[in-house]
Amino acid sequence: MKKFGGVLSILLVAGFAAGLAVASSKNNAAYAFVRGLVSSLRSTDTSENDHWRTKVDEFRQFEGHADIVMVGDSLVENAQWQELFPEVSIINRGISGDGVDGVLLRLDQITAATPRMVFIMLGVNDIRAYTDAEQVAASYGKIITRLAAVNEVIVQSTLFTTSETKNNAAIRRLNEGLVFLCSKAPNCRFLDLKCDPGHKRPTPLGFHA
Repeated sequence: MKKFGGVLSILLVAGFAAGLAVASSKNNAAYAFVRGLVSSLRSTDTSENDHWRTKVDEFRQFEGHADIVMVGDSLVENAQWQELFPEVSIINRGISGDGVDGVLLRLDQITAATPRMVFIMLGVNDIRAYTDAEQVAASYGKIITRLAAVNEVIVQSTLFTTSETKNNAAIRRLNEGLVFLCSKAPNCRFLDLKCDPGHKRPTPLGFHA
């Protein structure tokens, strides 16, 4: 158990640093791909997106059991979690461009893995689609409720953006809502990644592109 906890202590820093490096480099082909997806997803109905449907079908065909499930959007999908942490039983259930309602639609695939711990990073695509922060938080709350049987749910703060700074006020309100939601759920912990553009310099994790 001590070893398991030790691995988790570096999981976010190393893994999300790798994911963010891919997503935030504007000279990277992956950046252009992700930005293209985001631009086409000005609706929160991710189930109408071909990439979303392809990934959901893939997850359905390759169901697995794991101690840890990583859930989220491009920042999760783009990280090679099992390669980064081969000593941990972990599966990647991130989908580029996904939002809270998209995860709600596929949540059965996450719980089917019978994880001990679920990490979630979501929200920026919903805000970019002009969804109200309070509405995003309400859907996030449904996710947390449906994960009540999981030992621990780690809700990571939604990262602020450098390319669409007008959305950062809504992201800040969303994070405040997530803090409140986690305070009401006994198995939920809010993890603040401290990526606030108000800081004098970015943290090692940086910002969402």
